Amino acid sequence: MALTLLDREGLEGLTTRKLAQSLKIEQPTLYWHVRNKQTLMNMLSEAILVKHHTRSVPLPTESWQQFLKENALSFRKALLVHRDGSPIAYRDLSYAPPG
Repeated sequence: MALTLLDREGLEGLTTRKLAQSLKIEQPTLYWHVRNKQTLMNMLSEAILVKHHTRSVPLPTESWQQFLKENALSFRKALLVHRDGSPIAYRDLSYAPPG
């Protein structure tokens, strides 16, 4: 739901109040699960990158040059899938892909 709201409203329009309303819950209920907006941004960044950044680990047979190229292209593509994906990912500098 948060990614849908992000695509519709953009980063500046994505508020915890609007997210709670779209989930049909009260804001305190949302804060029980998501501590603050920065936590929400971290969760969005992780969701975007885990789902769409498909080349975060090199293939056994590829050179480091080929991996670097494919990794960069995959990362860029992931950031462009959702509105304001790039600013969200850069807010979450602690992101590390699983694996």
